[in-house]
Amino acid sequence: MLRILKELKGSKEDTMKIKLLFFSIIINCAIFGQTKVGQISFLLGTVEYSIETKAEWKPLDVGMNIFSNWVIRGADDAELEITWDNGVISEVSDLNSVKVTDLMKKANLETDWLDRMKNKIDVMFAENEASKVQGVAGIRRSEVTIEKKDSIYWAEPQSTDFNDGYAAFQNADYEKATTIFEQVVSQDPLTKKGEIARSCLVAIYTKTNNKAKADEHLGIFLRDFPNSDLLNVMKETK
Repeated sequence: MLRILKELKGSKEDTMKIKLLFFSIIINCAIFGQTKVGQISFLLGTVEYSIETKAEWKPLDVGMNIFSNWVIRGADDAELEITWDNGVISEVSDLNSVKVTDLMKKANLETDWLDRMKNKIDVMFAENEASKVQGVAGIRRSEVTIEKKDSIYWAEPQSTDFNDGYAAFQNADYEKATTIFEQVVSQDPLTKKGEIARSCLVAIYTKTNNKAKADEHLGIFLRDFPNSDLLNVMKETK
């Protein structure tokens, strides 16, 4: 994606490419809008899962991650044990097409705020990527002399790290995402990358029950980005 962003030119054809790229990012964000909420720790019998909006069923197995937008069903004698991300364990035997969100409610777990937060971040990331395409239109990296002091300098390693961090965030690899995003907010706290990274850190620390770090980053976010599109969801009670 980075190579595409850097090499697009500003013609009518490339305007269409920009639109297609933007829509592809939005679609990708919708796919990743699901939130990992736990893992299968025990399974007896035949159990399957499907995404809420689809009719395709796939087999579940021990060790698989569970996501908030899944529906689970099983045979009459099937049993399932779920270890939620906060350590709570649920034993489920009534598996007549049950939503994961309903199982979470029974276990007193909430992900509504995290889902809304993640979806908002996804949209912001998509818009930021689309604006970067427009920002480099008409320029090929090979056609200019790049020096670090120039405003046109892309800082490749840093950009790559940020996108790696966002990919890790989407894949629920929170340890990797946290390491990268902590570096981003340290180096570029007031940039768009800093805004996205800081919001991801709030979501990660909230999800992993690290209230002290979540509150710390939330306070900084509210101070540094008083006009952010994420402000309303940030202020919601978690």
